[in-house]
Amino acid sequence: FYNLQIYTFALMKFIKKLLIFFILSSCVSDEKSNVELEFYRFDHQFSEINENNYEDKLSEIEKVLPGFVDYYLNNHIGMFIDNDSVKKSNILSFTSFEDVVLLQNKINNNFPDESEISGKFNKAFSIYLSYFPEKELPNKVITINSFSSYGVDVRDNNIIIGLDYYIGDENPMYSTVYDYMKVRYNKEFMIPDVLEYLISSDFLENNPFSNFLDDLVFKGKVMYIIQECLSSEDIAVILRYSEESVNWCNLYEDKIWEEIIKSDLLYSSDEKRYRSFFYDAPFTKGMPIESPGRLGYFVGLKIIQKYMSNSDETFEELMKNTNSQDILLKSKYKP
Repeated sequence: FYNLQIYTFALMKFIKKLLIFFILSSCVSDEKSNVELEFYRFDHQFSEINENNYEDKLSEIEKVLPGFVDYYLNNHIGMFIDNDSVKKSNILSFTSFEDVVLLQNKINNNFPDESEISGKFNKAFSIYLSYFPEKELPNKVITINSFSSYGVDVRDNNIIIGLDYYIGDENPMYSTVYDYMKVRYNKEFMIPDVLEYLISSDFLENNPFSNFLDDLVFKGKVMYIIQECLSSEDIAVILRYSEESVNWCNLYEDKIWEEIIKSDLLYSSDEKRYRSFFYDAPFTKGMPIESPGRLGYFVGLKIIQKYMSNSDETFEELMKNTNSQDILLKSKYKP
């Protein structure tokens, strides 16, 4: 009788997971045909401004994106405008500046239109919406030449993407950045960057952070959702790591966890001690110099993968569960 109980429980658990899978699959299928984000190539429109079309171009952009030009100038270019005549002079100087023109040409060569990325965006967001139907889709995806300000930004529920951050070594800044940052200029990392920004924004407010474990679990959740949205098994893309960094992490996963426990980091509330676990750095503090930065992303993802494999929670339930200690224990994570 006891064995029959165990068998029945296991069977019901399997059936429940199967039902969830089919329900989510059907939702994703339905949403894929409906979700179509609107892309606006601000970088194209703005770069075409000249002395002859200045007023017409600004008026055209303003109709589509009210107030966006001033936002772009202030927040991405660092151009603060006192009056209209100064604004015109500065904009014309900027759009004709040789380095700006050169960078925009490289952006155009890498992204002649949005077709290369729009399908991937639509697919990723349709899956995200199927998991979290109450979340609001972005109004538009606006592409800019950020001139090395920000790769991802949000304004008025519009996603803003600095395409210059995703053209690899063709970015003039590429040769001046630290080696450990160069991998981040990968075109493949654009959508994971956007998803991390938005998912974190959607759920950050409801997730209290008091120690290292809270950060670890939250980052793991975000990475897990990104992995699901991209339908990808490539951890390098999800974590925005090089293949070498992923190989290092896989090889030393047990040592990483051992060091976290041994150094008494798990419940530490001293953010300075573990900052490099969650921010870009040449290596993670306390680990060998061969390690990549942001090891908390890798460990967090592994914990959540184990947790979800042992759980019947939906993705909404996962994100609402803020008991990091309970998640860790139930994950049975022990590399």
